[in-house]
Amino acid sequence: MIRRIVLAAALLAPALAAAQPSYKPPPTPTRDVDVMYEIPTQEGPAPQRLRFSLMRQAFRIDPPGRGLYVIVDQARGRMYTVREDERSVIDMAAPSAWMPGIHGGNFRRRGDDTVAGQPCTDWETSDSERRTVLVCMTLDGVMLRARTAQGATLIIAKTVQYAPVDEQIFLVPGSYRRLAPPPIPNAR
Repeated sequence: MIRRIVLAAALLAPALAAAQPSYKPPPTPTRDVDVMYEIPTQEGPAPQRLRFSLMRQAFRIDPPGRGLYVIVDQARGRMYTVREDERSVIDMAAPSAWMPGIHGGNFRRRGDDTVAGQPCTDWETSDSERRTVLVCMTLDGVMLRARTAQGATLIIAKTVQYAPVDEQIFLVPGSYRRLAPPPIPNAR
């Protein structure tokens, strides 16, 4: 009986999302996840990895290149940029949205798709500069793709793995030197 209820809820969730114009994707993933993305660049696709821990309410982002990663600790409201080569950490307030650059005030459903073998819903929203973007989100809050309104891909998931994430990767190295965050341009 419980299995049927869970199955029915899973099958009805997409229909409920479509029927509710005020529905928004979850603000963070609802379970641990490890996503490998590609970011198109002039030199070719650049890999970026994102890991999320539900227990810690934290993200770790490993952008293209080496020796740098970012930890977003939502539980503490902090973001740490760790530079391994310099053995330094920049500690600053965390952004309000987990999806870098996505403002997400309003979400309008634009269709369904499959990215990296995962079903997702395309949502029209805006980025931090109020430009229209389309984000394809799973029902459990994982962003699989972001595109401009003109259709240019900004980032796309290549693999998605749902499994417990090693909690050690979210620890900020205590022995690294702490640096002040850079000044915000045009801040008053």
